[in-house]
Parts: sequence; C-alpha cells; structure tokens
Amino acid sequence: MVRKPKHYQPLDAKDRHIVRLVQRDAKLAQSEIAKKVGLSTAAVSERLRKLEASGVIRRFAAIVEPAAVGAGVSAFVEVFFEHPRFEGGFLERIMKLNEVQECHHVTGEFSLLLKVRVRDMESLQELLLEQLAGHEGVRQTRTVMVLSTVKEESYVEPENTGGEE
Repeated sequence: MVRKPKHYQPLDAKDRHIVRLVQRDAKLAQSEIAKKVGLSTAAVSERLRKLEASGVIRRFAAIVEPAAVGAGVSAFVEVFFEHPRFEGGFLERIMKLNEVQECHHVTGEFSLLLKVRVRDMESLQELLLEQLAGHEGVRQTRTVMVLSTVKEESYVEPENTGGEE
C-alpha cells in the first residue's frame, strides 16, 4: 500500500539516457533508442527489462488530457484523521478510486494530500461526501480547487546515482 523507499542499483550514463528518452516518448522504438544511445537493440531491450524489473521504470502509460476524457475538474484534498489507526482502511479505499490520482503523506496539520480529478462539481461533491469524508475515522477534509494548470509534469530527471560513466 505505502511505497517503501528502495535502494536501486546505480544507473550508468546509458541507463540515464534510456530513461530520459522513454519518459518523453514511451512509444519510441527500441531500434531508435539504440541509435540515440549507441547500443544494439538487444542491449536496449535488456536494459529496459532490467530497469522495469528493478522498479526504476514502474510502468509505461499514455498521458491523456483530462478535460478531453471528461475529467474537467481538478482539486487537492487535505485529509485529517481522528486517529492514525483509521488511515489503513482509508488508504485501501482510495487505492480503488480512479478519481484519486495521487496520495501523499505530508507534514503539517493534516495527514494526507490527495490530487483528484472528476467530471464536474456534482461529482466532486459526491466523491468528497460519500467516498472520502464519509469514511470511518476521517475527522475533516479541506478542498482546494484548481483554477488552471500552468505546469504538470511526470518527467523526472535521472541524476547520476553513482553508476559508471
């Protein structure tokens, strides 16, 4: 449920280059990656397999425009619990909710910060009242509406983690 920090194997320069390329375009052919990185297609295929197996690459996915697929309302929801013992059941519930895109344990006066996307205000109200605030042990939720999004990125720059250059 909670993603535990892992100790990943160090990435060398070729691995970092591959990770940069597939983050920007997961549909890029392995032969194209091979040309850009200076390896054989078989070597790229093996490196991608190892990057996935080790958890460096979690999955390949299409990034869609939310409004184009009917999710035009975005919000951040702060969740406060009466007691920490209620958190586990809540986390199990939200893992099943497609409207909850992100869930973060945070510092401060509340326990969790959720990023949610829904069709409209009625859907947001239903999510907040029935799925989130209505869960046992949730003392309070506080919602911040997104008016517009200037930058939203899934790209993470792969830093040198001690691998060979």
